[in-house]
Amino acid sequence: MGPVTFRRRRSNARGSSTQSHTNGQVTYFHSVLMPVLVKPGLDKVIPFAMEFVQPQDGAAKQDCELNAAKRWLAQWTSHYAALGMTVLGDDLYCHEPFCRALLAHGLDFLLVCKPESHPALYEWLAFLERGGAVHTFVRRRWTGTRREFDTDCYATAVPLRNAGDALQVNWCELTTTTAEGKVVYRNAFATSHPLHEHNLPETVAAERSRWKIENET
Repeated sequence: MGPVTFRRRRSNARGSSTQSHTNGQVTYFHSVLMPVLVKPGLDKVIPFAMEFVQPQDGAAKQDCELNAAKRWLAQWTSHYAALGMTVLGDDLYCHEPFCRALLAHGLDFLLVCKPESHPALYEWLAFLERGGAVHTFVRRRWTGTRREFDTDCYATAVPLRNAGDALQVNWCELTTTTAEGKVVYRNAFATSHPLHEHNLPETVAAERSRWKIENET
């Protein structure tokens, strides 16, 4: 099975969640987590069962997208784990408890990994880079209108947080520049999948396909 991406949808309506504003007004809204099966290069998606973001019985705080994702995992992954599903998501999901939950349910992950959210991981990357353990490859592409250069970097077995028992992940980054050197895309990802020179383009294409939830869903 291809990658599955998580995204929250929100509509303004009087409902179970609230947001208080500085002017005293309160906004009532419904939010829902929308998992979608996507595939790079295909303009079709398959939506899965959704999970509402709403206050849970006995909870003192409002519900959140991450808690909704954990409930979705508990309810639905028994249907999909055997099919080799990889979960895509933004930086919100790229934290050890959720990554371990994915692995415990038999799922792989490929998640956005930002430097400001993972300072320990990027300190390790800086150390590895000084030792030549961050591998870099450049690919040249023709888009039909201009030539672009994709610079792929990757490192393996990097701790997700600053602890001796931290979950180790594989990390990769894609930077796309024009022939004039202008950066048109840059993002980095953490994954449970093995990484090497030959699967980097496929890996990055899979993560970028999560934006299909915006247009194709």
